[in-house]
Order: sequence, then structure tokens, then C-alpha cells
Amino acid sequence: MILKDNKEKSGIYRWVNNINNKTYVGSGVNLTKRLRSYFNKNELNRNPRPIQDALLKYGHKYFRLEIMEYCLETKLLEREQFYLDLLIPDYNILKSAYSLLGFKHSQETIYKLKAKIISPEHKEILSLIHKGKIVSYETRNKLAIATANYKNNNPLTPEALDNIRSKTTVREGVSVSVLNTQTNEVKEFTNQTEASLFLGVTRQAVYNAIKRDTLINGIYLISKIKQ
Repeated sequence: MILKDNKEKSGIYRWVNNINNKTYVGSGVNLTKRLRSYFNKNELNRNPRPIQDALLKYGHKYFRLEIMEYCLETKLLEREQFYLDLLIPDYNILKSAYSLLGFKHSQETIYKLKAKIISPEHKEILSLIHKGKIVSYETRNKLAIATANYKNNNPLTPEALDNIRSKTTVREGVSVSVLNTQTNEVKEFTNQTEASLFLGVTRQAVYNAIKRDTLINGIYLISKIKQ
């Protein structure tokens, strides 16, 4: 019923622990897809964060899920930040919407990370994550925004850009543009993988959208950039 009621809607949601009243605020372009991950035990174990750990520890029956508001995708960051500032949710590690600002590992966690031995299986998982195959929607969104911010703050020379684009085109295909049909904003990406990370979908979904001339999330139109 939760997934059905929020189909194709974007907005802000909140988890509330009925035992200790701790809360978590989040947002989603596609709330059905976003909320589904909270009811998938494998997904909760794969992304160990305070809210996921709490859901596993207490169980869903001791939580309530609230839809704070529905809003346009273009307003998600603004509205999520509003609720983060207003409610100061306990389970949120990040205090800025879709940002890593203020996040620090504890000293104990740092020691564990340094001592951790990565198995071949773990390396394979990390490889898949970097290819965008098993990354959660929230993680892909944060990665895309962080990448965009880094590029804006650390621009490459025209020569370096041309070199990267030419190599990427050979390796992964032609560059693509993403048009937001609601705002008419256009973003360009050197390959379909980068576009998929920005949109929070698989590379195959981007490929299919180009091939079939269909919209992603009912908003984004993907086109190949002619060389």
C-alpha cells in the first residue's frame, strides 16, 4: 500500500522510532523506489547507517513512516533541507541535503577501516558499485552531485577535457545530453554511465531511453551529442 500510494511521486519522508522518538528525514525523486529499499533486508544490511541499523534492530513494527510533503523534483533539496533544519533528525548523519558536509568517521571506525582486509569478493562488489550496478538511489544521487561539485571547483584545461572525452568515447560510447523537460535545463555527460549516475538509474535504462526516445522518470530526455 505504501509503494502504491507513492507511485511516481517525489517528496520528503520521515521515519520515526516509536520507542525512543528518534527520527530520520529523507527525500526521493521516485518515492516508491526509494521507500522500497527500506523494506529489503539485503539492502538494509548492504548500506549500514543509523536508520538502517535501527530498522534492523527494532523492526518496522516499532517505526512509523510519514510523508511530510510531495513537491516538484526541483524543490527536493530545498524542502529536505527545511525539514533537516527544523526537526534536527537523530538518525541523519548528513546535516545538509545530499551533501557529505559535516560527516566524519569515528576514530574507532578509522582504525577498523585501516585494519580491514578486503577479500576478492569484496573487491568485486566495489567494482560493481563503481560501475553503477548495485548502488542505492541515494548513494548514486550523492555521488553524482559530489562529482559535479568537484568538477565545478576543479575545472580541467580544454586540452585535458578533449583528451578525456576522446578516450571515453572510444571506451564507453558517445557523449550524451540530459534535458529536464520541466525546467529546460541541459546537462552534458561524456558517456552514458555518467548520465545514469546523475539520474539514479542504470546505464541500460539510459541506453533504452535513447534508443526508444522515451523519458526517464517522466522528466528527462536523453540525446546523443553529435561529434
